Amino acid sequence: MKRSWLLLGLILTCTGTYCQTEDDFEKYAREQEAAFNEYVRTEEERFKAYNDSINREFGRYLAEVWPDYPLTKKEPPIKNPIPPDTYVPGDPRPNPMRYPVRGEIEPPAQPVPPTHDDRRKLTPIPMEIPQLKADFYGTTVTLRRVSYALPPLRSVDEKSVAAYWNSLSRLPYTEWVGSVKQYKDELSLNDWGMYQLINRVFKAYFPQGTANEQVVFAVFTLNQLGYRAKIGRVRQDLLPLIVFNCEVTNTMFFRYGDEQGVVYTVVNSEHKDLTSIRTCRMEYGGATKRFDMSLDRTPALGQNVVTKVLKDKQRSYNLQYNADYSRFLSSYPCVNFNYYAEAGLSDAFWQSVERQIAPALKGKTQEEAVNTLLHFAQYAFEYKTDDDQFGYEHWFFPEETIASSYSDCEDRAILFSQLVRRLLGMKVVLLYYPGLHLATAVHFDNPHTRGDYVLVDGQKYLICDPTYIGASLGMGMPDLMKVSIEVVKLNDK
Repeated sequence: MKRSWLLLGLILTCTGTYCQTEDDFEKYAREQEAAFNEYVRTEEERFKAYNDSINREFGRYLAEVWPDYPLTKKEPPIKNPIPPDTYVPGDPRPNPMRYPVRGEIEPPAQPVPPTHDDRRKLTPIPMEIPQLKADFYGTTVTLRRVSYALPPLRSVDEKSVAAYWNSLSRLPYTEWVGSVKQYKDELSLNDWGMYQLINRVFKAYFPQGTANEQVVFAVFTLNQLGYRAKIGRVRQDLLPLIVFNCEVTNTMFFRYGDEQGVVYTVVNSEHKDLTSIRTCRMEYGGATKRFDMSLDRTPALGQNVVTKVLKDKQRSYNLQYNADYSRFLSSYPCVNFNYYAEAGLSDAFWQSVERQIAPALKGKTQEEAVNTLLHFAQYAFEYKTDDDQFGYEHWFFPEETIASSYSDCEDRAILFSQLVRRLLGMKVVLLYYPGLHLATAVHFDNPHTRGDYVLVDGQKYLICDPTYIGASLGMGMPDLMKVSIEVVKLNDK
């Protein structure tokens, strides 16, 4: 591509007697290509020189005493889950009622593209032999085999962390930063996928590295890429502190600055109970990006396809899921509900849905088709709360629900909403009963379809509850009849 561009330029500029022979033409092309390569090299050196100066300055701040920041815990939205209820045909029900709506939660605004920043202009590093290969959720990632000499992180005190940071900054870090950027694009990774990739790059280059060293490496790399992240310390453990573009629940955070300051969330994969954290007083200069946790594109990961048989009261379905994608999804913290309901699905899963579930909907009315999907979500899974299953809150993406032996209200609501929107093309919202429950509501073309409902933008959405076992569309749980609902809107497919 680069050579073609150069030749095109030559055709446009080499006129008259300037390029009289083919040899002249080739010589001029070589000169222009050499000039272009020199420009790229100069830009890379300028990029590194600029960042080197920032890294040196920040290394001095890291060596100063870190203040202690008190942490606030974000409680899970469903703190006291309502257990499943079972509808018994023939039980008296009130006339269809409109549920009270307390508010509507709009989908987060689409992130604003970052402004042009010459400092971050970096040409991806071409892969060269010898190579280092690493597994990333079933996909082989190829890195340049570079021998990095890096002294160990001897302690987690300020001076030791600063020394390790300075050692990283003296390495040719544009190598791995360029590789991360390249694979983020090639594998269609979102920011969380990029973070997981950074951790995998560390393990590939430093297989004997410690968990604390990995934290410094990850934050260092995120800062070079322009992301707002800090190193936190609790006793003898270092933890990443990241600024997200959305709510991240069931974890700890603090506000940097005043009460309106930016929220730094503790990435606490072991779910330790923390009360405060120490971190450098300063932020890394020029790092302003927030983590975008939306997952509208499916990453190009491995294809470890697993088949699972699921049964409702009428049918048996042989559904498939991508175990590599499911493993990646399981690393997610709890973020906004709509991110799960709008997430991309693997080809293996969706193609099996089209083969197995779509034929069961053929020829049915909207009401009949929705009830078919609703009863599938109600009967195909055993119920177990996240606390009983994991000991902490963990919400499933649709693929995880298929892979798991158990699910709870939010998992079923998310799966059901994806099936209705994708298979039937109908509008769906999530219904959040604060602290208690998550269900869904569906908009039908027929305005006379009856049942319990909410009004969204003047349109009637009938309640469909995948945890109200045996209930059909338009039936809300009796115990929740008087609970105000928050409507979570979903972006149209």
